[in-house]
Amino acid sequence: MTEFLIGRGHDGPARVGVYRMGSTKVQTPFLVGSPNTESIIGYATLGRNDSPSGGPMILAVPSPIHDSKSFISDAREDDSILLPSFPAVSFLGAEAAELMLESQLRFINEIQGMVDPSRLIVRIPRQLAPEKLASILAEFSSLGVRAASMLFDGWLGPQDYSVLSSRTMLPIDWLAIALGRISPSSIPFLFYLGFDVFDLGYAAESASRGVRLWNLSEESITGGILPRNCSCTACADYSDLRELDREKLHAVLLGHNLNIYQSNLSESVQSLRLGRLRWLVESMVHSSTAATSLLRKTNKSLFAFLEEFTPTSGQTNLSLIGPESYNSPTVKRFRDCLSSRSTPPEHKTLVLLLPCSARKPYSESKSHQRFIKTIERAIGAARSSVAETILTSPLGVIPRELERLYPAAYYDIPVTGDWDIEETEIAADALVTHLQKFAESVVIVAHVSGGYLDVVKSAEDRVTQSIVYTTDQHSPSSFDSLQSLQNTLNDMREVLSLKGGPPALFKDTLRATADYQFGPGAGEALVPDGAKLGGKLYRMVVCRVDKEQTCAFIGDRGSLSLTLEGGRRLIPLQRYWVRFEGRKLEGGSIFAVGINEADPRIRPGDEVIVLNNQDELIAVGRSEMSGREMCDFKKGQAVSVRHKVV
Repeated sequence: MTEFLIGRGHDGPARVGVYRMGSTKVQTPFLVGSPNTESIIGYATLGRNDSPSGGPMILAVPSPIHDSKSFISDAREDDSILLPSFPAVSFLGAEAAELMLESQLRFINEIQGMVDPSRLIVRIPRQLAPEKLASILAEFSSLGVRAASMLFDGWLGPQDYSVLSSRTMLPIDWLAIALGRISPSSIPFLFYLGFDVFDLGYAAESASRGVRLWNLSEESITGGILPRNCSCTACADYSDLRELDREKLHAVLLGHNLNIYQSNLSESVQSLRLGRLRWLVESMVHSSTAATSLLRKTNKSLFAFLEEFTPTSGQTNLSLIGPESYNSPTVKRFRDCLSSRSTPPEHKTLVLLLPCSARKPYSESKSHQRFIKTIERAIGAARSSVAETILTSPLGVIPRELERLYPAAYYDIPVTGDWDIEETEIAADALVTHLQKFAESVVIVAHVSGGYLDVVKSAEDRVTQSIVYTTDQHSPSSFDSLQSLQNTLNDMREVLSLKGGPPALFKDTLRATADYQFGPGAGEALVPDGAKLGGKLYRMVVCRVDKEQTCAFIGDRGSLSLTLEGGRRLIPLQRYWVRFEGRKLEGGSIFAVGINEADPRIRPGDEVIVLNNQDELIAVGRSEMSGREMCDFKKGQAVSVRHKVV
């Protein structure tokens, strides 16, 4: 039986948990292979090895399966059992793969009463279509199976991508085991994709060939080249491994290789808890063209799976290293949500395009402070009529009202001044989508140069509004460019009859943030006309309606925190709700065991409303899981409660 513990360290499908092997609880993720250390679960084949001894093991039932039932009695109560396969099934096509799964189903029925089904591990072939795989997996679930293994060839090509695709079809409360040629550098990637157990067979096979594995490379201990220095526990006592006899060298290399696997797995878990696992994956795939290609393909083709378990909030620096970041879940989701949820206020009659800055949020940077002063000098209180829009890569466009939102206020990218073709296309597409939300009568003022100017030029033919350029290739923050901007805005004030009015930044920011967090209509529900707003954007802005607080904008997160009144106002939208099945809500947390229904749009970090079975609001808080995880898991904290009805 597997129990996963999802906490604040959620970062993609990766998770930590507990795998129950009989009376033994094993922390996940873990390594499986030669059981020579306490941190490794043993792996063996029934009938081909000595009788199992020591700690719990994963025992493979051999093929052919007609006599496999006789081996089950050799397994101990704490051992898990890997169901039998067909020889060379990976080369026999989809029909053979389907027959293999059906034979495993028959095998389970044959051994009913001999073994608890939760101890069984189904082998998943890579050839099946997703629809067929999903229907067969449902049959295994109904029989009580809660774990699956998948076989990698290690070349990170189409075959391994097929395995990753199959992984997304598993029930999320199943243990996922990666078998086959698993290199140390692939551990973070596979852990990120939701695998919980990793095969150590390649560590032993490499040692037998005289190969020492490293995080990102391999080293053959042969020939005249002096081996690299290593201070790990296996290598520390030997200055030159070439002097060792074959048996001793094998032992040292095996010990070293296992250390590398354990180190990479430990780093992966720590990165998960720090919210930096995605960064670690992107950092390590750069060592291999095949791994880089696989991640890029995964970003696009398996985006829905990755995004579902990726937090929507955070306060750690988000390093966007290169093209692998352009379509990462956090980045692409931001662009998608901005496209589908953001609606500019009707009083915006001029769009001002500005470059991004290294410092976040932008308005606190020196360049943007110069821009803001120039705008205010030129048009004064009419600034509320200007939709200040920041161009950036790879997020695309960021309205001034959303500059404090995650990830807009937390990303960091390499800055060279040059944009590659993909960056330019992404930003141009985002700009076109954004400008389509404005009336054709709106004028676009582009105060940009360099790569930013290339973005606007690339989008120009698809933009229906008039575009006025101000910089003539000079730096936008230079004196001449700022003077040009001021003169242009002075002209626009006359041409567009820009008029002053009450400050709108607070209202626009809270409404835009509400729509981004909860979808269209949330802004007007939480911040209606006549709402009283007070505070400071870089700290907190409180919204009150008829003296009742509905929400607060938290400056350092750039997001809204709900009150009970705010939660009630969102109920008609039927979004971001969690249904609590218990009789009484106690304490500051709601656990997954008390939830059977939740909005599937919920992601870790979302603000949510908690309803009872009568659709009455009983609490508001922050989600710690996705909506699907809340329903499928029976352990773990699902919602951190902020306010509750007493």
